Amino acid sequence: MSRQTVRTRDEMTAEQQAGYDTLVEQRGMRDDGTMGGPFDPWLLNTELSHRMRGMGAFLWARTSLDRGIVELAISITGRFWRSNVEWASHAPRAVEYGIPQSVIDAVMAEQRPDGAAEEQLVCYDVCVALHEQHELPRELYDRAVVTFGEQGLVEMIGVVGYYTTVSMTLNAFEVEVGPGVEPPFERGP
Repeated sequence: MSRQTVRTRDEMTAEQQAGYDTLVEQRGMRDDGTMGGPFDPWLLNTELSHRMRGMGAFLWARTSLDRGIVELAISITGRFWRSNVEWASHAPRAVEYGIPQSVIDAVMAEQRPDGAAEEQLVCYDVCVALHEQHELPRELYDRAVVTFGEQGLVEMIGVVGYYTTVSMTLNAFEVEVGPGVEPPFERGP
């Protein structure tokens, strides 16, 4: 559950019901009656939900970036925001898409994964710079363009921005990880 007020479909507006029905059709529903992830909070504004899901679908499947790099960028973002659901959902996917477990372990430990492949290091450096410094130093910008191209860099920035919004939504509404999944980050009272 989350701190969001639980509402049945009948308690939703007609517009929210339509968005809810679409989500149930696309994603299914968990045993507790929720969608999981940021989807329940986003349904509070159907247009926001629709647009965010569209952006997420684009970033998840239609960028020029390797799928493992996208999942690594999502994992770095989830770690930065201490987002339990984001980390639990995407760190395993990063490994599934070819990112070594040692790289994911370093990210979790908030350490640069020295010894990783160059594109993984550039991804890590870009994501950390955006989160911590809120800018890209020229040398890092140049490395990112050589590694991913300008298009790939802007797509990575899109991934970081989108999953920052996802992480903030999950944290603000205290959305919990799925059943049987241990949350990696402690939450305050």
